[in-house]
Amino acid sequence: MEFACFDVVLALAALWLLGAFLTLRCGLHAALSPLCALSLYAALLTFGGIAGMLRPTAILLYAASAMLGAWALWRERKPAKAAVPGAVKQSLLSRLMPPGAAVFWLLALSFAVCFAVRGPRFGEYDEYSFWGTAAKLTRLQNVLYSDAKFSWPWPATQNPGLIVLSYFFQLFGSFAAWKVHLAYDVLLFACFAAVLGGVKWKDYALAFPAAAACWLAPFVFTIYRQQIYVSHVYMLAYGDIPAGIVFGGAVAFWVALRQTKGPFWAVLPVLALTANIKGNTFVLSLAAAGIIAADLLLFAQEKPWHKGLARRAGGAAAAFAAPLAVYYFWNIRYVARVVSRNAATGGMGDTSQPLTEVAKNGLFMLLGLPVGEYYEARRERYQAMLAAMQDAFLHSKITMLGAGAVVVAFLAVLLLGALVVAPNAKRRIRAAVLWGLCAVCFAAYNFMMLLSYAFIFSDTTGAGLVDYNRYLYTYYLGWFLVTLALVVLEAQASGAWLRLLGSAAVLALACGMLYVFSRYVQPELCVLGYADSEFSDAQAAEAETARVRQAILSDTSRRGAENEQRVFLVCQGDDGRRWFQYSYELLPMTLVYGSTEYGGGGGTYGLQELNNGSMYYHSYPVDVLEKYLAENCDYVFIAQCDDTFTQSYASLFSDGLAAVQDGQAVYRVTENGMVLVAGFEVLQ
Repeated sequence: MEFACFDVVLALAALWLLGAFLTLRCGLHAALSPLCALSLYAALLTFGGIAGMLRPTAILLYAASAMLGAWALWRERKPAKAAVPGAVKQSLLSRLMPPGAAVFWLLALSFAVCFAVRGPRFGEYDEYSFWGTAAKLTRLQNVLYSDAKFSWPWPATQNPGLIVLSYFFQLFGSFAAWKVHLAYDVLLFACFAAVLGGVKWKDYALAFPAAAACWLAPFVFTIYRQQIYVSHVYMLAYGDIPAGIVFGGAVAFWVALRQTKGPFWAVLPVLALTANIKGNTFVLSLAAAGIIAADLLLFAQEKPWHKGLARRAGGAAAAFAAPLAVYYFWNIRYVARVVSRNAATGGMGDTSQPLTEVAKNGLFMLLGLPVGEYYEARRERYQAMLAAMQDAFLHSKITMLGAGAVVVAFLAVLLLGALVVAPNAKRRIRAAVLWGLCAVCFAAYNFMMLLSYAFIFSDTTGAGLVDYNRYLYTYYLGWFLVTLALVVLEAQASGAWLRLLGSAAVLALACGMLYVFSRYVQPELCVLGYADSEFSDAQAAEAETARVRQAILSDTSRRGAENEQRVFLVCQGDDGRRWFQYSYELLPMTLVYGSTEYGGGGGTYGLQELNNGSMYYHSYPVDVLEKYLAENCDYVFIAQCDDTFTQSYASLFSDGLAAVQDGQAVYRVTENGMVLVAGFEVLQ
């Protein structure tokens, strides 16, 4: 293990110190401190990035965490005084390391060591096309990815919460994919800790089965067929799983916050983070804010009910204000200029109708009321999407548990467990209301999806319910964490026998989830163990681009720094994946996208008369390609050649493409054509 993980050690140390400050000086329970601290980091780094001060903000956060944590620990050198005379005093360790915090740090440190040793890489398409590349750009250029200098059309509207957290975890070291995975996982573990909330060590029989259930949840609610390959659940830089878990974690955080009588403000950065993960998580953040606001208003801790109503109403308004602030500063102020996207190329939408009109007319259709001409013409598509989503909810097996209807029934049974162990009727009513609000939000979430498929997404996306499983398991994950948090809350608030019953129920839940997990995933086929060959493709691309980079940097005719080199990729037969992969691996060099007049790049090139009909085929005339390369590129990297490319463009290359008939090569772009710099054998 190279000690290139020093930056990770610093990040975890900063997180612990800020958590200690939040616990010792702000009154926040230690199990909740990691999620609050991470949320504060994400919010401040986002605003620092918007202001063009990403790196200074990150350095300031490190310094502030160190100073605040050290000060708090210095002030708490002696055991805390007992609140009740004669009671046992709390040691510093007991305050900082309750079960929830212990679970968090055990998971975080274990994964840090495991990832540092094994070094998992990116392997999925969207990790190269957005998530991983965005994280690498942000680290290399120390700016938000949306401000980074890049050569191809960039989805700059995607929220940066996860990306800036991964930036924080490698600020003082070199970029590595596993550090991105670790940042994501640390956030998930912080949400798991929030589910455990104020559980004390005497209730360890409740805490650890609940922790196991949390750890298994991303598998159980996302994998829906027998796994014969490695599961990347905890080695995946997608936003779908974090979006759901942070949504559920936000509500669980609130439930535990009220139980432990922590400061109200602590939930606000968590709600802001919920809105700052993906574009579609704004809806989830509003759902979380609505649930929290309703709990504040309906279930007063004081008696009579109206006591403190104005203060609670202000808190409810603040809960909505946190995600709205993120939406305003990011979506409206920062990226409004790039919101418009072509549906055919970006998949963002094919309607110019205001979202309010879409929602209103969609509701009218649902109720059978007349609608405007534009929407009437789409009524048939709307009805088809509604029928398709209903069928998918009842029959599509998108989780290990089964279809959506099975998942909802499972969550209802889990809620029943919370109601059984609750100590009194008021607490039963509260748990039922919170769960019921999750159900209402689930219906609203599905309605939003229906509108998207019917009126916003392209015809192809809508007709196939593309990514339906990813949208739904996001919500199921969050709903599960909320329900489990309610079971844990009520069990620890009950008497001995009900607490024992609750612990047994959670243990049975964890064992059941483990059984289901074992039917789909073997331990050696997940993060617990995997063959090195799992990332062989990524390793090969890394080695190939390393040779390319070395060839370019060794070229005596090269001008400019490494980050100024512009490379044109030829990879015949590519479906876009290798283009994105090479683009990621070559950074800080720029892989030039190509002329949009001829369809851009990332595919197969050749003369029009040789067109094979592929959607990735780009028919550059010889003179056009020559001119484009001369004006926009410094080098050409031919990763994969074929007869089509040779017949079309061999005349442009000094060796007639002899170097790439059985291998790869780098050519320098000159006024007199492409001159061979280096040739390589293809790596196996």
